[in-house]
Amino acid sequence: MTNQVRSGALESTSMRYHEFAMQAWLYSHFYVREGYPVPVVFGTPMDAFSKFKDLWAKSTNPFNYLFDLKDENGTPLYEPHPAVPRYPLISVSRKGWKYRTSQNYSIHQWRRLNWPTVADDVKREDLGYVTVSDMPMAWDYRFQITFYSTRPDTQAFFIESFMREFNRTGGTPQTWLPISYPGIGNHLIRLFMADESIEWETPEEPEPDKIMEYRTSINVTLEGYSIDARFRPVPALWTLIIGGGPATVDELTQISPIVTDNLRIGNNNPVLDDRANVPANGTNAQPVYGQPITSILSFGTGTPSTADPTYFSPSSYTYGIVSSEVFGNPVVVTL
Repeated sequence: MTNQVRSGALESTSMRYHEFAMQAWLYSHFYVREGYPVPVVFGTPMDAFSKFKDLWAKSTNPFNYLFDLKDENGTPLYEPHPAVPRYPLISVSRKGWKYRTSQNYSIHQWRRLNWPTVADDVKREDLGYVTVSDMPMAWDYRFQITFYSTRPDTQAFFIESFMREFNRTGGTPQTWLPISYPGIGNHLIRLFMADESIEWETPEEPEPDKIMEYRTSINVTLEGYSIDARFRPVPALWTLIIGGGPATVDELTQISPIVTDNLRIGNNNPVLDDRANVPANGTNAQPVYGQPITSILSFGTGTPSTADPTYFSPSSYTYGIVSSEVFGNPVVVTL
């Protein structure tokens, strides 16, 4: 999935994918009629209807599904532009962002995010890189949801429907909604009523020559995450080289290994095996002979006895304590 994410693009910003999740949740729960969602626009409560009219007038009107909506007598409820669009309407406006310390993970690096391939026929030798990024950063995304209608029964139905959606209280009215995060897929995140109240903002009297507008506002908080979309492919660990003595960076490419342990076979690479559906042993693109060797680590220049691999010659230790000095004041001997 990460190789399909455009880092720096608008759809990769946390503001955008949380707004998409909020919009999809509202469309799936609140209807003009069954199967016809209430239109949702993003804007302040004062600008909501004007933005609704601007979208209604476009050739790419995103709400043209409402043209199929008819009343009990078969009369269309909505007419194309230049007819004025009708209520009900939902507006969503941003109220700010707050850092959430209790669920933050961004101090850590995601070292096993995934592999930059989704091929089914991949071989173990092909898995040369792993994708890494920073872990998600926890932020609260706060919104004001405002519902507009011209009928009190429609308004009452919306309020009751909203109350029932937040019935999983546990102390605070809350629910969970699905979200698709860039690169890491689908998850559920918590949505709760910020001040645990629904505000009635309907004017006491309608303005002169205007239809009565019923308005209700609710402040909600979405417990979301900012995803590091700067996914970086880095080499995975393939072969462990075991040698004697220290080596500088320049010397690493020239050392003569005592033992090489191939981590691609025998299931000895935990990073490799973290990928789902890793091919089994024996499906390598090139044959690998034998099995991984269990190496003997020597901490000096000595050579282990060929008769007993667990025995080290005394000369193999650079520093040591004389064996006779078990207790008391040991003498450190430099050889």
